[in-house]
Amino acid sequence: MAGWRGSRGGGDRAVEHISSSRSIRLGKVQPQAPGHRTVFCNDREANALARFKGNSVSTTKYDVITFLPKGLFEQFRRVANLYFLMISILSCTPVSPVSPVTNVLPLALVLLVSLIKEAWEDWKRFQNDMAINNSTVEVLQDQKWVFTPWKKLQVGDIVKVKQDGFFPADLLFLASTNPDGVCYIETANLDGETNLKIRKALEKTWDYVTPEKVSEFKGEVQCEQPNNSLYTFTGNLIISKQTLPLSPNQLLLRGCSLRNTDYIVGAVIFTGHETKVMMNSMKIPSKRSTLEKKLDKLILTLFTVLFCMCLLGAIGSGIFINRKYYYFAVGILTFFTLITLYSPIIPISLYVSVEMIKFIQSTQFINNDLRMYHAESNTPALARTSNLNEELGQVEYIFSDKTGTLTRNLMEFFKCSIGGEIYGTGVSEIEMGTAQRTGVKVEVQKQSNVVREKGFNFDDARLMRGAWRNEPNSDSCKEFFRCLAICHTVLPEGEETPEKIRYQAASPDEAA
Repeated sequence: MAGWRGSRGGGDRAVEHISSSRSIRLGKVQPQAPGHRTVFCNDREANALARFKGNSVSTTKYDVITFLPKGLFEQFRRVANLYFLMISILSCTPVSPVSPVTNVLPLALVLLVSLIKEAWEDWKRFQNDMAINNSTVEVLQDQKWVFTPWKKLQVGDIVKVKQDGFFPADLLFLASTNPDGVCYIETANLDGETNLKIRKALEKTWDYVTPEKVSEFKGEVQCEQPNNSLYTFTGNLIISKQTLPLSPNQLLLRGCSLRNTDYIVGAVIFTGHETKVMMNSMKIPSKRSTLEKKLDKLILTLFTVLFCMCLLGAIGSGIFINRKYYYFAVGILTFFTLITLYSPIIPISLYVSVEMIKFIQSTQFINNDLRMYHAESNTPALARTSNLNEELGQVEYIFSDKTGTLTRNLMEFFKCSIGGEIYGTGVSEIEMGTAQRTGVKVEVQKQSNVVREKGFNFDDARLMRGAWRNEPNSDSCKEFFRCLAICHTVLPEGEETPEKIRYQAASPDEAA
């Protein structure tokens, strides 16, 4: 057994289509059956009849038409803004002792500042969408690969994605540069898993690698309608009058990236908001932080105090005023007059101050925080909204299936047991914890200064540098390391030097 230590952390074309799907194709018109969709690979003219959605995506919260009504609705969800709207309306009536400008102008300024902030944040989302939509991918056109923006991709197009590139849409995997029709993908953007997944093309399509060969591909895909299930896919590929079943193994999802493969060739099946990843994304919700909810409660408390003050003033006015007047009506009028008079008890600038502090904190501090910069991927922190700054680091519920979900999920090859003999001079965290509880002092041996591959911290003079040959159980040692060397799915990347080599594996255990 091996011990692991976790740092845990046209025409002719129409005839061809009719023969391959006679049951659902009626002449030149292609009705989409409710239970499935039909995609003609490498034939934009035939697919145009089905009017599939484009590949452009949008994650913005507003558009030009909805910005004002939706933005104002968001602002008047706040108790304070509703209160000041009421005061502004009252100040325009004869009962108000003050000019309407004194209340209307501050409220208008508050709403203007908040709407500008919302517009700025949504503009940043729009720019991000534009950057993604204008990313280029190689598409087959007239027997050659042509760089085309993602947003111009159409269902049925044949695309070529190179190593480390992202899939621009949900693709049917046709062929790869690997001779066995295999490719390796990383799904971190979908499920957070950094380990590689294997996808295998149908053997019938392995040869469609070069543009000359791919241009001959005229297959027809009959598959399920777009849905949000990331791990299921059913359909058939009809090619050369043969019907071949398709599974999730032949589907490359948008958002995943290609690894350990020079390039792959695929046919676009689902585009834009019909891709599985986009169908799993929700519309941007209007999130309100704990601080904002607490502010609403404080405003309500202040309003209660204000109401009591005005009520007492109105009762006093009704009782002590000249009796020749109808005191009840006077009391009511006095109440509304006092409401407008005492309205500054609730500070209208409070929300503006909080909004500006949050905005500056997210744009100037969070985005420039060196401690939140990930050097390995050259990724700085990016606050896409400032509404929830104070919620950062606050954990209310934890739903976890394993410790790796909470930590970095890094593993190290640290110790092993061969034929009952334990090898490895290091001390594991479990052993250190046990020693501390029992009061036993443990000495951690310093490792040699030899340059090692990242994650390899095994050291034992009885095994290292060929010394295993002198062990009584040398045959067992040989078989042990032979099994470790063969029984895995690890792929090395980079130069064959300890400093630069990288291992891509299906799990952190295998990488270690």
